[in-house]
Amino acid sequence: MHIKLRLIIALLALLLLSAPASLWAAFGEDIEKPKPEFTPDNGDWIAKLVPRGKSSSIQIRFHMEGGTMTHLSHLEFAPGQFPKIDPKNFRSDQFMVQADTTPGGEVKLSVGSTYFTSATELWGPKAGTPLIWGTVGATNVGLPDQTNILTFTVRDGGPLDADGQVNGHITVHFGPRDSFWGYAIGTLLIRFFGVFIVLAVLEVGMIISGGVFQRLEARSKRSAPAPMAVEQTVEEEGTVTPQMAAAIALAIHLNSGAGRGGSTASSGQPEGSPWSQTGRAKLMADRMPVFDRRHHK
Repeated sequence: MHIKLRLIIALLALLLLSAPASLWAAFGEDIEKPKPEFTPDNGDWIAKLVPRGKSSSIQIRFHMEGGTMTHLSHLEFAPGQFPKIDPKNFRSDQFMVQADTTPGGEVKLSVGSTYFTSATELWGPKAGTPLIWGTVGATNVGLPDQTNILTFTVRDGGPLDADGQVNGHITVHFGPRDSFWGYAIGTLLIRFFGVFIVLAVLEVGMIISGGVFQRLEARSKRSAPAPMAVEQTVEEEGTVTPQMAAAIALAIHLNSGAGRGGSTASSGQPEGSPWSQTGRAKLMADRMPVFDRRHHK
């Protein structure tokens, strides 16, 4: 019982020590701030970054139709910059996309990643109120390869164009948003049930190993010779013990009728068994030499 308790405590300590930085970042300041790297790829752009709540990097692909992307960068959420939004709801900093199109034209911007979920939204500043953010109305489509693509339309000089001018140049700010509490509660539930699953697997393993050891011990006990069998083997291989010889002699004596009395021989002497007669004859033979020496001096 003490061994099981020690194993459980050691396992819990190992889980706490091996918890990634993202677990602690979910309840406080970011331990690893995302640092995006942007590279062009056949007309598209790919951003590689470490998002909030994750310890490994992800990739986000930016694709545009109706125009040409000329620049892609990120902007940090400065403390107090947007008082009505919580930066923790955004897995990364905000992105700034610049593109060229026909004056007054529209472009369709698509952002896709396997890190996005069906609940991911794209938020950006509302028209005329750059400090107030809201959804940009992007559609979220999930692909069979677990990639979610969010697509929205930006018109030159429209509400999402940061410069607000019809000049053939579009600048748009936005960021992927997921509910912080949804992520935090989901992470806690996964880890909560994960600990019990690990402990259950450990308990099953201990039960199985205990059964194996019990079977091995029972098999070794069955294969060991019994104590009575050892004594019998020794007796069979050795000589007859004095106790057994005495028991045999007593049994022969009682079976021959010696000491029963009642009947006498024709010579007037009590009739005994050959065993007793032989014993008396040897006893008399031993006494005669002593008798003869005393009477022939």
